[in-house]
This record gives sequence, structure tokens and C-alpha cells, in this order.
Amino acid sequence: MSDATQYAKNHKNVIQGVSGTVASIGLEKVGQKVAGSLVTPATWGLNYLAEGSAPSVVDVGIWGSGFFSGPASIVTGVVKAFVDDDIAQKIARIQAKEPPKYAAYIKACYNYGMASPSINAMTIANRGGTAWISSIGLWVYITDEDDKLVCDYQPLDFVTMYRPKSPLKAKKEGGFDWGVIRRRR
Repeated sequence: MSDATQYAKNHKNVIQGVSGTVASIGLEKVGQKVAGSLVTPATWGLNYLAEGSAPSVVDVGIWGSGFFSGPASIVTGVVKAFVDDDIAQKIARIQAKEPPKYAAYIKACYNYGMASPSINAMTIANRGGTAWISSIGLWVYITDEDDKLVCDYQPLDFVTMYRPKSPLKAKKEGGFDWGVIRRRR
């Protein structure tokens, strides 16, 4: 892979965010406000067709807030793009340390819900999944090929792991009993 290709891959979200913003502003300046506001959803559609990826709830919220405060939405969107690219690079490093047949199903807890990644990890464990913080400091979790949480995965690289206790026991108030496992040093 060439350096330029690798750079584009590592900074995809920032490149799309900035170029989409420039395209939107340009369309709005020439009187095509509706077309300008559809650049981001069109990008999401192309990403879905090419990669199967969908926008997060936060992405949709930022796009929606652009109708009320364009400049704030632009700044927030660009910052989020940097964060998304950083997370994507860390996920790739974590996936490289795990068995290839499971690597594609490891995802960032950051994208699981609207709470902090550590709280999302607890939610995942409560719902029957395995979540862990890796040695590079990113909370992740694993699903199966049907996007269902996996309860018994043993990551090779973890600092702290949350997962349901075995055997699985559903609690009366919902969810599962789960525990914390710390890697011994």
C-alpha cells in the first residue's frame, strides 16, 4: 500500500468531514442550500455501500445541529472526525493482536452508546457481552457475525475485562451477573 493510500485510510473521517463541509458551503453559496445539506447523508450512503458502515447517533446529531448553528456543527464535526480516525487506528492495532477469525468483530465501546466507553463496557457485560480495555487504552467489545454480543471471549491483550459470570444467570431486574477480571502483571 502506498504512503498516500495509507494516509488517506488513516485519516478518512477527517478528509470526508472537511471535504464534505467545503462542498456543502460551496453549494450553499451558489444557491443550492438543499443540495448542500444532503452532502453528508450522501457520504453516509456511499460509506454504507462501500464498507457497510452507518453513521453513529452522534454523527446524525451533529448533522442535525448544523441547521441551527452551522459553525458550531462544523467545528464539532471536524473534532469528532479526528477522534473517529484515532479510534479506527487503535481498533486496527487491537485487531492485529487478536486471532484473525475474531478480529473483524472487535468494536469500540465508544460507539456502543451515549455514555463514556467504560460505562458502555459495563452495559455490554450486563447485557451478556465481553468488553475490555486493551494495553493501548481503548475500551472494546466483541460480537459474533450476526452482531450479537459474545459472552465468553478471552482477549489476548487486555488490562481489565468485564464479562458475564459463568454460568450465565439472568437477574430479576434484567441483565446478567458480571464481573471484573484484571490481568496479572
